[in-house]
Amino acid sequence: MSAIGPHKSSFFLLALLLLPMSVVGQEEATVEVESDAIEIAEQLDQTKTEIFQLFNQGKYGEIAEQYCHPEITCMWNDGTRSKGRQGVVDFFAKLKEFIRVMEVNPTTSDRALYENGKYVVSIGVLGDSYEMTSGNTFDLNSSWMATLVYEDNKWQLISFSSSTNAFDNPVIDGFLMLRTIWSAGIGLVIGVVLTLLFRRKKKVD
Repeated sequence: MSAIGPHKSSFFLLALLLLPMSVVGQEEATVEVESDAIEIAEQLDQTKTEIFQLFNQGKYGEIAEQYCHPEITCMWNDGTRSKGRQGVVDFFAKLKEFIRVMEVNPTTSDRALYENGKYVVSIGVLGDSYEMTSGNTFDLNSSWMATLVYEDNKWQLISFSSSTNAFDNPVIDGFLMLRTIWSAGIGLVIGVVLTLLFRRKKKVD
């Protein structure tokens, strides 16, 4: 068996000394990344809370000014698209023409970070309820997705979309029921008219 040379012995000794240091360094880096992720999650939760508190108060202009990126794009439940801060404000102004109260109680079901935490995509359930100017109320429980960017020392919305289940929707259900009632009413009227015409024809004969 050949003896290990002094140079090889020094190399092995150095490797053994550096190994714990590299492991510690990796552990510290992992802890730092996890700490950053926790801090980002807390910031995002706070931002979400502030945005939707303003929403429930009807302060759409403040949401646009404080939390929306100047180039924000939105896709709403009805398929309407909005561009820019003013576009967001204008959309809600139109809604308020026939919706008296809009309230949300959102939850976040998933969240993904990109570019070392500069961008984030969040999805969840909106928990939205509405009171129409007609007095009717309904809950949609829409899904939502938002993309945010960290700029100017704060999180800003650069895109937002919401959607609802077209097959389990109280608005559509109400429309279908109304259409059924109208159809039944029209059918009844036609039936009565045809009966009267038939009787009249028999009398003439």
